[in-house]
Amino acid sequence: MIVLQSIYLSLRDDLYKFASSIAYDEHEAQDLIQQALEKAMHLDDLSSWPKYKQKAWFYRVMKNQLIDQRRKFKREMNIDQNEEVILSTFMKTSIEMVELLSQLSAIESDIIFKKYWIGLKSDEIAIKLGLSASTVRYHLAKAMKKLRKILEEEQ
Repeated sequence: MIVLQSIYLSLRDDLYKFASSIAYDEHEAQDLIQQALEKAMHLDDLSSWPKYKQKAWFYRVMKNQLIDQRRKFKREMNIDQNEEVILSTFMKTSIEMVELLSQLSAIESDIIFKKYWIGLKSDEIAIKLGLSASTVRYHLAKAMKKLRKILEEEQ
């Protein structure tokens, strides 16, 4: 821990400049540095590397972390936008909605209900159903695809 602290102190300015140059704002830059430091705690031999390799490792970790975050955000935004478009195109009466949901599997209709009528997020739904959040998003996307197909057939 003390070794990591000395590495951080020697690279602090460079890490901050790099993180600030790739991040949207100061908070995101600080988060990137913190996440890189957390990963560095699991490396046993980081202190034996030359300083330029340490710096390169931190840069690569921060850049990869930022890419992962942006991909996740983009994926979540695309899912949310697609769902809103689909739902807005077929806002129907409650009876018609119940009929539409009855054409889905029990888990899919339950997820749609919890997402759009109760307003839960996928991680909250996952906790209630005992599933992972990614599984909930998978079922949600599958259900939305089925609903889209049903509605296209009706028109």
